[in-house]
Amino acid sequence: MEDFSKERFIIKVVEMHYKQGMSQQEIGKKLNVSRTTISRVLAQAKREGYVQIKINYPENSAINLEGILEQKFGLKEVVIASAQKEAELKDEIAFYVSDYLLRTLKNHMTVALTRGVTLQNMVEYLSRDVRLKFLKTDDVNVVPLMAATNISVSAPKSYRMAYSNYLIEEVARIINGNSYQMLAPQYVTSPEAKDVFMKEESIREVFDLAKSADIAVVGIGTLDQNSALINAELIPLEEFQRLQSMGGIGEILSHVVDKDGNLMKDQFEQHLISLDLEDFKKIPIRVGVAYGIEKKEAILGILRGGYINVLITDEKVAKYLTEENESI
Repeated sequence: MEDFSKERFIIKVVEMHYKQGMSQQEIGKKLNVSRTTISRVLAQAKREGYVQIKINYPENSAINLEGILEQKFGLKEVVIASAQKEAELKDEIAFYVSDYLLRTLKNHMTVALTRGVTLQNMVEYLSRDVRLKFLKTDDVNVVPLMAATNISVSAPKSYRMAYSNYLIEEVARIINGNSYQMLAPQYVTSPEAKDVFMKEESIREVFDLAKSADIAVVGIGTLDQNSALINAELIPLEEFQRLQSMGGIGEILSHVVDKDGNLMKDQFEQHLISLDLEDFKKIPIRVGVAYGIEKKEAILGILRGGYINVLITDEKVAKYLTEENESI
């Protein structure tokens, strides 16, 4: 077939398929060629530029926002929940976290988790997922990213599963994995006390496992009095109030960062038993989970610091993040 004849044939097939809406089989019958030939011609048309596919998203669609945020912050993936009612949004976020974990899970993987009510809700969805029936993972470790002792007697019962050690146990049970707890206070009274705990072999071993994790799923918190971390009385309220007055905007793994994502250099760090953020950044997949417009600045700070490379959030927060036009 001469070039001009070949080109005419390609254009004809493209016109019939994309403009007239004819199927490959219908085109083949009309032009007296096989459906396989039509399929090859359409593939060639895409390769050679006869066809360029453009997707016109509905204005402000969640899928469009996901792509914008992935490009803007250099993220592996963004997942946006679009429910408007608080109860439905909570459930949708929890499902997406559970879904991401299950579709990422592989043999010989180490999964690291923080604490938090959102991750607590994730566990409930994880336990009910039908994919568990077909899950055939082997030698999966589940570890915490920070220390946590038993729940305070003054904390509400609802916070029990929000503690990282309880989450670790439950997730490991659900996926038939191995759980490793970090039995130490998350916040200790002195740097000397921290040194003692960090020298304990059982604690060092779990930290080493956390450093080598394949995926981490973490909450992003604010420093206000509605924070689940503060309500659970893991860290004294006055510490967060002090750091907030110094410019602290949010926390991840209980490390406090400013609006630009810089770690707050403060004595607070000498009391905190949690994986260092530089070690955390070395984990290949770091999923940040946070929603609610009141968390928008904390989430932005965490993104600016490059602490996460996967974000699961809601549509209102996503729109705020896309509209932030400062250089990142």
